[in-house]
Amino acid sequence: MNKLSLKSTWLLLLIPIGIIFFVVVPQLQNTYNDFHKRELEHLANVQKLDSLNRIENPTKNDLNKIKTLNVLVTVHGKVIENERYNNYKIGGMLVALVVMFLGMFGSSYWVRHKKSSPNNKQVTFNYADPSFDDIGQQISWEAEGNGGSNFLSEHLKKTRTGYKIASSSYMKFVSWSFFLIGLNQLFWTYFQYFKNTEALSFMKIGSLFFTSGGIFMIIGGFFVLLTGGKAVIHTRKRKLIVDNKILDFHQLHALQVLEKLVHGSSSSGSYICYEVNVVTKQGERHNLLNHGDKVFILSDMAKLSKILSLPVWNRGVV
Repeated sequence: MNKLSLKSTWLLLLIPIGIIFFVVVPQLQNTYNDFHKRELEHLANVQKLDSLNRIENPTKNDLNKIKTLNVLVTVHGKVIENERYNNYKIGGMLVALVVMFLGMFGSSYWVRHKKSSPNNKQVTFNYADPSFDDIGQQISWEAEGNGGSNFLSEHLKKTRTGYKIASSSYMKFVSWSFFLIGLNQLFWTYFQYFKNTEALSFMKIGSLFFTSGGIFMIIGGFFVLLTGGKAVIHTRKRKLIVDNKILDFHQLHALQVLEKLVHGSSSSGSYICYEVNVVTKQGERHNLLNHGDKVFILSDMAKLSKILSLPVWNRGVV
């Protein structure tokens, strides 16, 4: 019996597709049909109330109906309006989540496909020996970057002026989805309140911001900013911008690649992560790459070595 290969893991996508198609969609359809039915009943009561109010000489029975319908229309109108905006919020959130999961799956598939592509060539890289270098003997081999992911979270990317180290598509989908979920919640909350209220105080606006989608927007916005550029390489100006410092190429001495153990939460456990650091002629280290995909980090390391014309010191990463 053949084992399930990595190329066949796309079959696992049938699980969320089946849940969405056979469970979520029918439930949403039932919810919409129920809401639409109650909305039609509400509109019928509004029309009935309007007809009764047009009667010039209403009877006692008519007045009782008008009184009952006034209460019914007012209460049901507010309930239906609140439910309508809640549906907008839920619908927008579901769209953002679907885009996020499809983007995450697509990014993961692209990474696996690129690593297993037959067009990839085996590159033999010759590492330098730091024990024959004065700075190499002095620098620390402890981790320079904080934490680190167990997947491809950042990579080297070509730009118009050179290169930059930015977050992967996987991370960008997660960051933007958080931001859009918060924006969707906040937009419909403010729209509903501004529609029913002529003016809102500063305190009320702040309260709505932090009790609706504002927190998600802040978290998502923070991650979006982090996905910009961790380091920028200007090949024409021969400058590297990292850790808010501008370093000329002639100030750089070597690249350092090392392996580290990251202790995650009790649920995720510990995992192996890798770092690529640039070492200056003053012995300072600046982190360039920090994630757990060894194939991609070594590939980007080789490219950085060529771009910056630097030797690479390797300790234990094979």
